[in-house]
Amino acid sequence: MNSAEKLNDNTKTKTKEKPKKKKKIGNFFYDFVKVTGAIPTLFWARVKVIGANGKKPKKIKGGVLISSNHVSFLDPIIVHCAFWYRRIHSLATTDLYNTKMKDFFFTRMHCIPVDKKNFSMRSLHQVCDTLKENKAVLIFPEGQVNRNANEILCFKSGAVLMAHKSQKPVLPILIIKAEKWYKRQVVLVGEPIDVYKECGEHPTMEDLNKISQKIHDEEAKLYEYYQSLKNKKKKKDK
Repeated sequence: MNSAEKLNDNTKTKTKEKPKKKKKIGNFFYDFVKVTGAIPTLFWARVKVIGANGKKPKKIKGGVLISSNHVSFLDPIIVHCAFWYRRIHSLATTDLYNTKMKDFFFTRMHCIPVDKKNFSMRSLHQVCDTLKENKAVLIFPEGQVNRNANEILCFKSGAVLMAHKSQKPVLPILIIKAEKWYKRQVVLVGEPIDVYKECGEHPTMEDLNKISQKIHDEEAKLYEYYQSLKNKKKKKDK
């Protein structure tokens, strides 16, 4: 057999090889950490969930992209407490995967690695696939921790694109930064926004930006509503 025939033979065997299946991460470690950490976390955070306009928020079912403001590094824990009945997949910066131990932990806590400086299509597809599997994904579209609790930073349109591609709704929520460490953590939950329905099958960049702004405005309204509740309480206390 000459070298050309050998090369053809090798090519054929390579094409016959099936692509390696992605290893699925089970829920045992996630559930173990969540259950063992539930009591001390709930005792410390005592998360209070408030629905928009005083309505009791419905339990979220199926695939949903939870869009939240970002006031501290503890926000993912707060959101897990607010939606304790769901397993939540969170977007996490690749900087957190810099050791084998961290990689093991964050992978098994259902975190999806994202490079903030260079957002890849791989991350986009991973989020979309997770949503299509009817799972909940948490994203912070501000892209960074916002130290100004009275203002919500501009949103990046990537969240809207993910929701549209997976044809799943976006649920806007707002985390209120506790004034003192011993104060209760408050989470306000808005109404789901059907991005695919509002944008249509072939949205333009302008359409995506409009929906992104709408989600931003919904979170701003939640903040205004919280302030109105706070003012009412102050008047009653006088």
